[in-house]
Amino acid sequence: MDAFLDSILRGLITYRIGIFILLGLGILIYLRKFLNSLTEWKKSVFGLERNLAQRKVVSASTGLALLILLLIGEFLLVIILGPQIPLPANEAERNFDPFATQTATLIEQGDEDGITPSAPTVGTESLSSNCIEGILEITSPEDGGTVSGTVEIIGSVNVEDFGSYKYEYSSAGAVNWVTIAAGNQLRLDENLGFWYTSELPPGAYLLQLVPLNNAGEELQPCIIRVDVIPEE
Repeated sequence: MDAFLDSILRGLITYRIGIFILLGLGILIYLRKFLNSLTEWKKSVFGLERNLAQRKVVSASTGLALLILLLIGEFLLVIILGPQIPLPANEAERNFDPFATQTATLIEQGDEDGITPSAPTVGTESLSSNCIEGILEITSPEDGGTVSGTVEIIGSVNVEDFGSYKYEYSSAGAVNWVTIAAGNQLRLDENLGFWYTSELPPGAYLLQLVPLNNAGEELQPCIIRVDVIPEE
């Protein structure tokens, strides 16, 4: 059921332009019907004729009001829920994203036992992570934790001169950030959005929260590392 509702929401957001056009045309059509029926009602003299004209006015006004409510609902859905519903991983990778950051490669480091790992590890020096409690942080999932399926991302974005934020993921190998979603509201240890990991290969991933100032400039991100495991 959740997957069905999710697919409906994605469809309403993905095809928003066509939906807006159809609703706009419907509003124009019913507005014309309403004005014509209102004119007819004003000109009617006899009781039966006036009753029929009144029914047309009520029918046209009801349809017009319904279409306006649908238009408002679609607008609110796109504005409020749109940033919280990212594309699936395979679609996000195929689409160009104007917020995508440049590709960086992490430097391989040996662990404490002197064994060089097969994949590079995360280091704040190489990626300039800047997590600050209550200012810029990801509190869930936890750094070093495991995730699967649909992941709710909770954290804080409370930087000065705030403009917006985005959150991205990358494999922990050669880093190539893929934007998941974005938002334009300040957050304080609350929901930032969701990350759908079902289609990602299991393994180590980086998750970064990137704030942007009111000039659209990216500030230092907060980066954590998580392990994606198969969904049970």
